[in-house]
Amino acid sequence: MEEFILYLKNISPLKEESSSEFLSKCKYFSFPKGHCLVKPGQISQYLYFVQSGIGKVYYLKDGKELIDWISDEGHLLTSVTSFLTHRPSKHFVELLEDSDLVGISYNDLEKLFSKYHDMERLGRHLSIMALVQLQERINSMQFESAKERYANFLLRFPNCINRISLGDLASYLGMTQVTLSRVRALN
Repeated sequence: MEEFILYLKNISPLKEESSSEFLSKCKYFSFPKGHCLVKPGQISQYLYFVQSGIGKVYYLKDGKELIDWISDEGHLLTSVTSFLTHRPSKHFVELLEDSDLVGISYNDLEKLFSKYHDMERLGRHLSIMALVQLQERINSMQFESAKERYANFLLRFPNCINRISLGDLASYLGMTQVTLSRVRALN
């Protein structure tokens, strides 16, 4: 759980009192590969920090999985829109490996935001970070070539390339598996 608080402190400084209370509200979870943390229609109740494993956030369109997000060790995992708005998700949040997660509930986090100014500031920084990451993802899909998207994936997720299926990778990168194979052959 200490890794989670260190991750957060790198985003925004936290005082000892608020950090201690934050950690007291966190729960440890261990789930098998294939476990769905959130399904469409459910409200994302937890913000998870991935200690080990990988998760994906996706939706189905015409029976096809379209992956919006991948999180591996040291990153956050949730259905962002559902968690922040507390409305039903349109996404699945599924684990691609056996995973160990640390999570904090929406309600506990909101109480901490109300009680501690530094926690409230952290929440603002996390929201801004999520917004920027999502915009960068949109920009990537709109302005980068398939080769550039693949190269950037390798930089951002150096430990994931052999841990996720080619189908999932192609979906995340917004290309077909045939295009992905061609791009990989060039590297």
